[in-house]
Amino acid sequence: MNEFLIALEDRPGTLAECCEAIGEAGINIVAGAGIASSSAAAALVTDDSEGTAAVLDAIGITYSTRKLQTVVLQDQPGALGDFARGLAENGVNLTSLYIMKTDGQEVHIGFSTS
Repeated sequence: MNEFLIALEDRPGTLAECCEAIGEAGINIVAGAGIASSSAAAALVTDDSEGTAAVLDAIGITYSTRKLQTVVLQDQPGALGDFARGLAENGVNLTSLYIMKTDGQEVHIGFSTS
């Protein structure tokens, strides 16, 4: 599984255009985030990395990818802090984090490191 780091024009509709094109290709977006300050960007995780790359290439979007790892945590206070602390104590830099799924007992996390 990969995360797609997408550079967007900072104008209304650019995220919609990317997400619509991905959806029209039958690809499901399973996690994501967007932010804008001096520039606009989105980070998306889909259920089809190769297909997503093909769609983004076809519509001329600039992006990069990172390998996403996964872990299942207990759904309880402090679990994410413990996970992040464990990485830090081992010198691992957390570069992204996604909450992929929760069911009241477990939380499925996607993350990348550097």
